[in-house]
Amino acid sequence: KTPDGTGYRDYIHVMDLAAGHLKALEHILAPNREGTHIFNLGSGKGATVLEVIAAFSKASQKEIPYEIVGRRKGDVDSLYASCDKAEKELNWKCHLSLEDMCRDMWNWQTKNPKGFNPAN
Repeated sequence: KTPDGTGYRDYIHVMDLAAGHLKALEHILAPNREGTHIFNLGSGKGATVLEVIAAFSKASQKEIPYEIVGRRKGDVDSLYASCDKAEKELNWKCHLSLEDMCRDMWNWQTKNPKGFNPAN
């Protein structure tokens, strides 16, 4: 079970994800580096669907409509990354919060309502 009964997932700010990828590139390009190296990039903690809705409502200053429905077949209660290896070997961890992620996403979307269209 999760704190509010909705799915519990790991969310990561795109800037933290980009920084993690840069650290991974530095790692694989290091002299004498061989083999395959796998790292989880995430916050290492979860947030429920209702927590994400609340954070996004706060960021957008709008009420987000939602409906509670039954769980989909195969859905697990909780799923989040263990990022210990990335922190230890890449010296990387998330620095931005769920609230930062929602605020920055809303800010970007507000300024770019048609997405990445270069004609905008």
